[in-house]
Amino acid sequence: MVAVPMLADVAVRVAFGLILALTLTSWRAVPVRFFRLQSQIVLGILVLAALAQGRPAGGSALLWLLVAGAAASYLATVSWGLGLPSIATALDVLVILLAGAWMAVVSKGPEPVAWALSLASRSLSGLLLGATLHSMLLGHYYLIAPAMTTTPLTRSLDLIVAGLVARCLLAGIGAWAASAGPGAAPWGGQTDDATFLAMRWGMGVVGAGVSVYLARRTAAIRSTQSATGILYITTIFVLFGELASMSMAARGTMG
Repeated sequence: MVAVPMLADVAVRVAFGLILALTLTSWRAVPVRFFRLQSQIVLGILVLAALAQGRPAGGSALLWLLVAGAAASYLATVSWGLGLPSIATALDVLVILLAGAWMAVVSKGPEPVAWALSLASRSLSGLLLGATLHSMLLGHYYLIAPAMTTTPLTRSLDLIVAGLVARCLLAGIGAWAASAGPGAAPWGGQTDDATFLAMRWGMGVVGAGVSVYLARRTAAIRSTQSATGILYITTIFVLFGELASMSMAARGTMG
């Protein structure tokens, strides 16, 4: 795999998942201003990633992918502001493709299977981080649009659940491959770090799963403010879990 700054890695994952969750949200059910705001957030995140990427790598192809993604996010922001959802959605899809290309490049390794697993891990991590942040931001928007239906929020929460399930399945595959021995799993090592494992599974999976379940039940009774408060906790759990997973991966441990 290509060595990249951890800040850039985290930022691209968040931007990828956030814009993906936004694209899966209907602009007919949520005010267009929310889409413009979230595109601005993605723009800021990608600029941060580009700054982190540019310090050690100079004008590499990875940096230009991030610059192109930031430019597309800016144009999407303008398009949402002008009330051009079709153009803005196409630009959001372009951002997803550029972020995905960046993750594909940095995930590249000597073995095709290792490359596929690393890319899948980054993509699912980004989906989980982005969907959680998207749900929290969407919950806040009910404060200024209280008449909005709760369907977009519940669908966003379901996306978090799907991300958690897929992340667990992938981690299980990685752990099984690692247990077969180093020769059979060149992309991982032994899961012997109890502290990081406790953070990864205790906070990032169990804690996040319980909190998103509570948020889902709370949103079902239209208590969107309470659901948003719970989503703060979900965001913290997911973030700590994914950071623990990245640390374990850097140490050669499957998380």
